[in-house]
Amino acid sequence: MIFKVFVIYINWLYYMKYFPSTKHILKNNILLPTLYNNKYKQISIEHIYPRCYLKKDHHDDFHNTFIACKNINNIRSNYMYSDIKNITWKHIGYNNYISHEYKLFNPRDNDKGIIARAILYMIYKYNYKILMDKIILYNWCLDNPPSIKEEFHNINGYKLQGNNNPFITKYYDKDYINFLRYVLQI
Repeated sequence: MIFKVFVIYINWLYYMKYFPSTKHILKNNILLPTLYNNKYKQISIEHIYPRCYLKKDHHDDFHNTFIACKNINNIRSNYMYSDIKNITWKHIGYNNYISHEYKLFNPRDNDKGIIARAILYMIYKYNYKILMDKIILYNWCLDNPPSIKEEFHNINGYKLQGNNNPFITKYYDKDYINFLRYVLQI
């Protein structure tokens, strides 16, 4: 027990060193970084791969859930992710955009890699179908390397459920692009 408390404390110190102004939540002694900015501290759990498409026993997979701004999470609903340029986007705050006409959500650039790797994880682990353009998913994953914040989330996922997101842990492997192409079948 003392060792577990020590590890949690060390993780907290490490997190605060690199993210002193980042909003975060402490849940079950695990420090959770937030997705999207959350100025008003109104939070909810964001299922990156929409919960309505998940089997019930996959709802709580840590690698698919992030703390998010409740308002943006509610507006996003279960819209697909995209950043298609030739449509009209409505700004909904914190550099996030939505198209109700096409039922698309364009997240801020800082979150695109996190989102891509969470979706890829769900596709790979549970054999779910790809709900967005494969090329956009591929590009978001490669163009946005895992941040310290995302790696920290992955470590906590391992602590809570005993597995890593391989799209984070294998990112710097020489065969990563082939692994990504294999999963996306491109």
